Amino acid sequence: MRRVAVAFIVVAMALGGCHEPSAPAPSTPASGPPSAAFAWVAPRAASEAAPEEYPARLLRTSGSEAVIVPPLPARLVSLVVRPGDAVAANAAVAQVVMPDVDAAFAAVAGAERSLAILQRRRTQIAGLVADGLVRASELATLDLEIARHESERLRARAVIAGAGVARGGLVTLRTPIAGVVTEVPATLGEFRRPEDGPLARVRSRSGQRIEATLPNRPAAGVTYAFRAAAGVLPLTLLNEVPAPAGIGYLAWFEAPPGVEMPTAAEGRVQVRTSASAGAWVVPATAVGVRGPGHFVVTRSRADAGPTVVAVELVRIANADAVVRVVLPEGALVATDPARAEVLVDGGAPR
Repeated sequence: MRRVAVAFIVVAMALGGCHEPSAPAPSTPASGPPSAAFAWVAPRAASEAAPEEYPARLLRTSGSEAVIVPPLPARLVSLVVRPGDAVAANAAVAQVVMPDVDAAFAAVAGAERSLAILQRRRTQIAGLVADGLVRASELATLDLEIARHESERLRARAVIAGAGVARGGLVTLRTPIAGVVTEVPATLGEFRRPEDGPLARVRSRSGQRIEATLPNRPAAGVTYAFRAAAGVLPLTLLNEVPAPAGIGYLAWFEAPPGVEMPTAAEGRVQVRTSASAGAWVVPATAVGVRGPGHFVVTRSRADAGPTVVAVELVRIANADAVVRVVLPEGALVATDPARAEVLVDGGAPR
Protein backbone atom coordinates (compact mmCIF):
# COMPACT_ATOMS: atom_id res chain seq x y z
CA MET A 1 0.00 0.00 0.00
CA ARG A 2 2.84 2.33 0.79
CA ARG A 3 4.40 1.56 -2.60
CA VAL A 4 1.17 2.51 -4.37
CA ALA A 5 1.01 5.88 -2.61
CA VAL A 6 4.63 6.68 -3.48
CA ALA A 7 4.03 5.76 -7.15
CA PHE A 8 0.99 8.03 -7.30
CA ILE A 9 2.98 10.99 -5.96
CA VAL A 10 5.77 10.40 -8.51
CA VAL A 11 3.27 10.31 -11.41
CA ALA A 12 1.54 13.50 -10.24
CA MET A 13 4.87 15.33 -10.02
CA ALA A 14 5.81 14.18 -13.50
CA LEU A 15 2.55 15.37 -15.00
CA GLY A 16 2.83 18.74 -13.27
CA GLY A 17 6.31 19.27 -14.73
CA CYS A 18 4.94 19.05 -18.29
CA HIS A 19 3.22 22.51 -18.05
CA GLU A 20 5.10 25.81 -18.07
CA PRO A 21 3.73 28.85 -16.22
CA SER A 22 1.44 30.97 -18.50
CA ALA A 23 3.10 34.10 -19.98
CA PRO A 24 1.69 37.54 -18.99
CA ALA A 25 -0.68 39.16 -21.52
CA PRO A 26 1.09 41.67 -23.80
CA SER A 27 0.48 45.30 -22.92
CA THR A 28 -1.32 47.57 -25.37
CA PRO A 29 0.93 50.24 -26.89
CA ALA A 30 0.15 53.74 -25.76
CA SER A 31 0.34 55.02 -29.29
CA GLY A 32 -3.41 54.65 -29.96
CA PRO A 33 -5.12 52.73 -32.76
CA PRO A 34 -3.04 51.14 -35.52
CA SER A 35 -2.44 53.37 -38.55
CA ALA A 36 -1.20 53.21 -42.14
CA ALA A 37 2.13 51.72 -43.04
CA PHE A 38 4.87 54.10 -41.92
CA ALA A 39 6.86 55.85 -44.63
CA TRP A 40 8.52 59.16 -45.51
CA VAL A 41 7.13 60.71 -48.68
CA ALA A 42 7.89 63.84 -50.65
CA PRO A 43 5.08 66.43 -50.75
CA ARG A 44 3.69 67.34 -54.16
CA ALA A 45 2.63 70.63 -55.69
CA ALA A 46 -0.82 71.77 -54.61
CA SER A 47 -2.02 71.84 -58.22
CA GLU A 48 -1.60 68.04 -58.39
CA ALA A 49 -4.35 67.42 -55.83
CA ALA A 50 -7.43 65.66 -57.13
CA PRO A 51 -10.34 68.09 -57.53
CA GLU A 52 -13.40 67.88 -55.34
CA GLU A 53 -16.75 67.85 -57.11
CA TYR A 54 -20.17 68.86 -55.82
CA PRO A 55 -23.60 68.87 -57.51
CA ALA A 56 -24.55 72.26 -58.97
CA ARG A 57 -27.33 73.83 -61.00
CA LEU A 58 -27.66 76.74 -63.39
CA LEU A 59 -29.81 79.63 -62.26
CA ARG A 60 -31.67 81.88 -64.66
CA THR A 61 -31.05 85.58 -64.18
CA SER A 62 -32.39 88.81 -65.63
CA GLY A 63 -29.39 88.82 -67.95
CA SER A 64 -29.80 85.25 -69.18
CA GLU A 65 -33.47 84.98 -70.08
CA ALA A 66 -36.21 87.46 -70.97
CA VAL A 67 -39.90 87.17 -71.72
CA ILE A 68 -41.61 89.77 -73.89
CA VAL A 69 -45.09 90.45 -72.50
CA PRO A 70 -47.47 93.31 -73.34
CA PRO A 71 -47.74 95.42 -70.18
CA LEU A 72 -51.49 95.87 -70.73
CA PRO A 73 -54.13 93.96 -72.70
CA ALA A 74 -53.09 94.23 -76.32
CA ARG A 75 -53.92 93.09 -79.83
CA LEU A 76 -51.01 91.54 -81.70
CA VAL A 77 -50.51 93.33 -85.02
CA SER A 78 -47.20 91.83 -86.20
CA LEU A 79 -44.42 89.45 -85.12
CA VAL A 80 -40.89 90.43 -86.10
CA VAL A 81 -39.05 87.28 -84.91
CA ARG A 82 -39.31 83.51 -85.18
CA PRO A 83 -37.88 80.73 -82.99
CA GLY A 84 -34.17 80.32 -83.59
CA ASP A 85 -33.53 83.95 -84.57
CA ALA A 86 -30.52 85.65 -83.01
CA VAL A 87 -31.46 89.08 -81.72
CA ALA A 88 -29.51 92.02 -80.30
CA ALA A 89 -30.48 93.83 -77.13
CA ASN A 90 -33.36 96.26 -77.73
CA ALA A 91 -34.29 94.57 -81.02
CA ALA A 92 -37.97 94.69 -82.06
CA VAL A 93 -39.94 91.52 -81.34
CA ALA A 94 -43.59 92.39 -81.93
CA GLN A 95 -45.99 95.29 -82.59
CA VAL A 96 -49.23 95.68 -80.69
CA VAL A 97 -51.99 98.17 -79.99
CA MET A 98 -53.13 98.65 -76.40
CA PRO A 99 -56.56 100.27 -75.99
CA ASP A 100 -55.90 101.18 -72.35
CA VAL A 101 -52.82 103.13 -73.37
CA ASP A 102 -54.69 104.99 -76.08
CA ALA A 103 -57.44 105.82 -73.58
CA ALA A 104 -54.85 107.05 -71.06
CA PHE A 105 -53.25 109.40 -73.60
CA ALA A 106 -56.69 110.73 -74.52
CA ALA A 107 -57.52 111.25 -70.84
CA VAL A 108 -54.32 113.20 -70.28
CA ALA A 109 -55.00 115.43 -73.27
CA GLY A 110 -58.60 116.04 -72.20
CA ALA A 111 -57.67 116.77 -68.60
CA GLU A 112 -54.99 119.24 -69.63
CA ARG A 113 -57.40 121.14 -71.92
CA SER A 114 -60.01 121.29 -69.18
CA LEU A 115 -57.44 122.44 -66.63
CA ALA A 116 -56.28 125.24 -68.92
CA ILE A 117 -59.87 126.55 -69.20
CA LEU A 118 -60.55 126.17 -65.49
CA GLN A 119 -57.33 127.91 -64.51
CA ARG A 120 -58.21 130.91 -66.70
CA ARG A 121 -61.71 131.02 -65.22
CA ARG A 122 -60.31 130.88 -61.69
CA THR A 123 -57.98 133.81 -62.42
CA GLN A 124 -60.92 135.84 -63.67
CA ILE A 125 -63.23 135.31 -60.68
CA ALA A 126 -60.54 135.45 -58.01
CA GLY A 127 -60.46 139.24 -58.32
CA LEU A 128 -64.26 139.45 -58.30
CA VAL A 129 -64.38 137.48 -55.08
CA ALA A 130 -61.95 139.96 -53.52
CA ASP A 131 -64.22 142.85 -54.54
CA GLY A 132 -67.28 141.07 -53.18
CA LEU A 133 -68.90 140.73 -56.58
CA VAL A 134 -68.79 136.90 -56.60
CA ARG A 135 -69.46 134.56 -53.73
CA ALA A 136 -66.49 132.64 -52.32
CA SER A 137 -68.44 129.38 -52.71
CA GLU A 138 -68.18 129.70 -56.48
CA LEU A 139 -64.39 129.83 -56.20
CA ALA A 140 -64.42 126.75 -53.95
CA THR A 141 -66.57 124.87 -56.47
CA LEU A 142 -64.11 125.80 -59.19
CA ASP A 143 -61.18 124.55 -57.10
CA LEU A 144 -62.92 121.20 -56.61
CA GLU A 145 -63.38 120.85 -60.36
CA ILE A 146 -59.70 121.65 -60.95
CA ALA A 147 -58.70 119.03 -58.38
CA ARG A 148 -60.90 116.40 -60.12
CA HIS A 149 -59.28 116.98 -63.49
CA GLU A 150 -55.78 116.92 -61.96
CA SER A 151 -56.62 113.55 -60.39
CA GLU A 152 -57.79 112.17 -63.75
CA ARG A 153 -54.59 113.37 -65.37
CA LEU A 154 -52.47 111.71 -62.68
CA ARG A 155 -54.30 108.37 -63.08
CA ALA A 156 -53.88 108.45 -66.85
CA ARG A 157 -50.18 109.30 -66.56
CA ALA A 158 -49.74 106.39 -64.15
CA VAL A 159 -51.18 104.01 -66.76
CA ILE A 160 -48.79 105.38 -69.37
CA ALA A 161 -45.81 105.14 -67.03
CA GLY A 162 -46.71 101.55 -66.14
CA ALA A 163 -46.89 100.63 -69.82
CA GLY A 164 -43.48 102.20 -70.41
CA VAL A 165 -44.46 103.82 -73.69
CA ALA A 166 -44.01 107.33 -75.03
CA ARG A 167 -47.06 107.43 -77.30
CA GLY A 168 -50.21 105.53 -78.18
CA GLY A 169 -51.15 103.78 -81.39
CA LEU A 170 -48.84 101.08 -82.74
CA VAL A 171 -46.37 100.11 -79.98
CA THR A 172 -43.18 98.12 -80.62
CA LEU A 173 -42.18 95.58 -77.95
CA ARG A 174 -38.43 94.94 -77.70
CA THR A 175 -36.15 92.37 -76.11
CA PRO A 176 -34.08 93.70 -73.17
CA ILE A 177 -31.23 91.23 -73.77
CA ALA A 178 -29.29 89.80 -76.67
CA GLY A 179 -29.70 86.11 -77.34
CA VAL A 180 -31.68 83.53 -79.27
CA VAL A 181 -35.47 83.48 -79.62
CA THR A 182 -36.51 80.14 -78.15
CA GLU A 183 -40.28 80.46 -78.25
CA VAL A 184 -42.98 82.56 -79.95
CA PRO A 185 -46.27 81.24 -78.53
CA ALA A 186 -48.47 83.94 -80.10
CA THR A 187 -50.82 84.24 -83.04
CA LEU A 188 -51.28 87.31 -85.21
CA GLY A 189 -54.47 89.22 -84.48
CA GLU A 190 -55.16 87.65 -81.10
CA PHE A 191 -55.96 89.75 -78.04
CA ARG A 192 -53.51 88.99 -75.22
CA ARG A 193 -53.54 90.01 -71.59
CA PRO A 194 -50.32 90.04 -69.53
CA GLU A 195 -51.45 86.96 -67.59
CA ASP A 196 -51.87 85.01 -70.83
CA GLY A 197 -48.10 84.56 -71.03
CA PRO A 198 -45.28 85.97 -73.14
CA LEU A 199 -45.44 86.77 -76.82
CA ALA A 200 -41.84 85.57 -77.15
CA ARG A 201 -39.00 84.23 -75.04
CA VAL A 202 -35.30 85.06 -75.53
CA ARG A 203 -32.42 83.18 -73.93
CA SER A 204 -28.89 84.51 -73.72
CA ARG A 205 -25.84 82.34 -74.36
CA SER A 206 -24.26 83.67 -71.17
CA GLY A 207 -25.20 85.42 -67.96
CA GLN A 208 -26.41 82.44 -65.93
CA ARG A 209 -25.24 81.91 -62.39
CA ILE A 210 -24.39 78.61 -60.76
CA GLU A 211 -25.38 77.46 -57.29
CA ALA A 212 -23.75 74.66 -55.29
CA THR A 213 -23.59 73.51 -51.67
CA LEU A 214 -20.05 73.01 -50.38
CA PRO A 215 -19.23 71.06 -47.20
CA ASN A 216 -16.87 73.75 -45.91
CA ARG A 217 -16.54 77.50 -46.28
CA PRO A 218 -14.66 78.32 -49.52
CA ALA A 219 -10.97 78.75 -48.73
CA ALA A 220 -8.46 81.17 -50.20
CA GLY A 221 -6.14 79.88 -52.91
CA VAL A 222 -8.62 77.57 -54.65
CA THR A 223 -10.11 77.73 -58.13
CA TYR A 224 -13.51 76.63 -59.36
CA ALA A 225 -14.94 75.21 -62.58
CA PHE A 226 -18.31 73.98 -63.81
CA ARG A 227 -18.32 70.53 -65.38
CA ALA A 228 -21.25 69.48 -67.55
CA ALA A 229 -21.69 67.19 -70.53
CA ALA A 230 -20.58 69.99 -72.85
CA GLY A 231 -17.23 70.48 -71.10
CA VAL A 232 -15.58 72.38 -68.26
CA LEU A 233 -15.82 76.14 -67.75
CA PRO A 234 -13.88 78.31 -65.28
CA LEU A 235 -15.92 79.95 -62.53
CA THR A 236 -15.58 82.92 -60.21
CA LEU A 237 -16.89 82.66 -56.66
CA LEU A 238 -19.37 85.49 -56.01
CA ASN A 239 -20.63 84.88 -52.50
CA GLU A 240 -21.50 82.26 -49.91
CA VAL A 241 -23.74 81.91 -46.86
CA PRO A 242 -24.29 79.08 -44.36
CA ALA A 243 -26.62 76.51 -45.89
CA PRO A 244 -30.24 76.66 -44.63
CA ALA A 245 -29.96 73.07 -43.39
CA GLY A 246 -27.09 74.13 -41.14
CA ILE A 247 -24.55 71.85 -42.86
CA GLY A 248 -22.06 73.35 -45.30
CA TYR A 249 -22.22 76.57 -47.29
CA LEU A 250 -24.44 77.66 -50.15
CA ALA A 251 -22.20 79.26 -52.79
CA TRP A 252 -22.86 81.16 -56.04
CA PHE A 253 -20.56 81.35 -59.05
CA GLU A 254 -20.51 82.89 -62.51
CA ALA A 255 -18.52 82.30 -65.68
CA PRO A 256 -16.26 84.98 -67.21
CA PRO A 257 -18.13 87.66 -69.22
CA GLY A 258 -19.10 86.48 -72.68
CA VAL A 259 -18.39 82.80 -72.01
CA GLU A 260 -21.16 80.63 -73.43
CA MET A 261 -22.76 78.41 -70.83
CA PRO A 262 -23.89 74.82 -71.48
CA THR A 263 -27.54 74.11 -72.07
CA ALA A 264 -27.67 71.51 -69.28
CA ALA A 265 -29.46 72.77 -66.18
CA GLU A 266 -27.29 70.68 -63.85
CA GLY A 267 -23.62 69.76 -63.54
CA ARG A 268 -20.88 69.71 -60.95
CA VAL A 269 -18.65 72.38 -59.44
CA GLN A 270 -14.99 71.37 -59.31
CA VAL A 271 -12.77 72.73 -56.54
CA ARG A 272 -9.02 72.78 -57.17
CA THR A 273 -6.12 74.20 -55.22
CA SER A 274 -4.13 76.63 -57.32
CA ALA A 275 -0.34 76.37 -57.48
CA SER A 276 0.85 78.89 -54.90
CA ALA A 277 3.81 79.30 -52.58
CA GLY A 278 3.45 77.33 -49.37
CA ALA A 279 0.66 74.97 -50.54
CA TRP A 280 1.45 71.26 -50.74
CA VAL A 281 -0.25 67.92 -51.25
CA VAL A 282 0.47 65.24 -48.66
CA PRO A 283 -1.29 61.97 -47.82
CA ALA A 284 -4.40 62.59 -45.76
CA THR A 285 -3.00 60.22 -43.12
CA ALA A 286 0.03 62.49 -42.72
CA VAL A 287 -1.99 65.28 -41.10
CA GLY A 288 -2.34 65.02 -37.36
CA VAL A 289 -4.70 66.93 -35.10
CA ARG A 290 -3.59 68.76 -32.00
CA GLY A 291 -6.21 70.85 -30.26
CA PRO A 292 -7.83 73.17 -32.78
CA GLY A 293 -4.88 72.94 -35.19
CA HIS A 294 -3.11 70.45 -37.45
CA PHE A 295 0.48 69.31 -37.85
CA VAL A 296 2.82 67.09 -39.86
CA VAL A 297 6.17 65.53 -39.00
CA THR A 298 8.95 66.34 -41.47
CA ARG A 299 12.63 65.58 -42.00
CA SER A 300 15.19 66.21 -44.72
CA ARG A 301 16.51 63.64 -47.19
CA ALA A 302 19.84 63.80 -45.40
CA ASP A 303 18.29 61.95 -42.44
CA ALA A 304 18.28 65.01 -40.23
CA GLY A 305 16.17 64.76 -37.12
CA PRO A 306 12.38 64.90 -37.60
CA THR A 307 10.42 68.00 -36.63
CA VAL A 308 6.78 68.59 -35.76
CA VAL A 309 5.48 71.43 -37.94
CA ALA A 310 2.11 73.18 -37.61
CA VAL A 311 0.13 73.41 -40.88
CA GLU A 312 -3.05 75.03 -42.15
CA LEU A 313 -5.39 72.41 -43.59
CA VAL A 314 -6.83 73.83 -46.81
CA ARG A 315 -8.95 70.86 -47.85
CA ILE A 316 -9.12 67.08 -48.03
CA ALA A 317 -9.00 65.77 -51.61
CA ASN A 318 -9.88 62.06 -51.55
CA ALA A 319 -6.79 60.31 -50.12
CA ASP A 320 -4.76 63.53 -50.23
CA ALA A 321 -4.72 66.61 -48.05
CA VAL A 322 -3.80 70.10 -49.20
CA VAL A 323 -1.91 71.98 -46.51
CA ARG A 324 -0.31 75.39 -46.34
CA VAL A 325 3.14 75.32 -44.73
CA VAL A 326 6.66 76.52 -45.49
CA LEU A 327 8.86 73.46 -46.10
CA PRO A 328 12.61 73.44 -46.81
CA GLU A 329 13.76 72.09 -50.15
CA GLY A 330 13.86 68.30 -50.22
CA ALA A 331 11.71 67.87 -47.11
CA LEU A 332 9.93 64.57 -46.49
CA VAL A 333 6.67 64.06 -44.60
CA ALA A 334 5.75 61.09 -42.40
CA THR A 335 2.64 59.25 -43.52
CA ASP A 336 1.74 58.59 -39.88
CA PRO A 337 2.37 61.59 -37.61
CA ALA A 338 1.42 59.73 -34.42
CA ARG A 339 4.14 57.12 -34.99
CA ALA A 340 6.65 59.64 -36.34
CA GLU A 341 6.36 61.81 -33.22
CA VAL A 342 8.30 59.11 -31.35
CA LEU A 343 11.33 59.88 -33.52
CA VAL A 344 11.26 63.49 -32.38
CA ASP A 345 12.02 62.18 -28.88
CA GLY A 346 14.74 59.82 -30.16
CA GLY A 347 12.67 56.65 -30.28
CA ALA A 348 11.70 54.36 -33.14
CA PRO A 349 8.43 54.40 -35.04
CA ARG A 350 5.86 51.98 -33.70
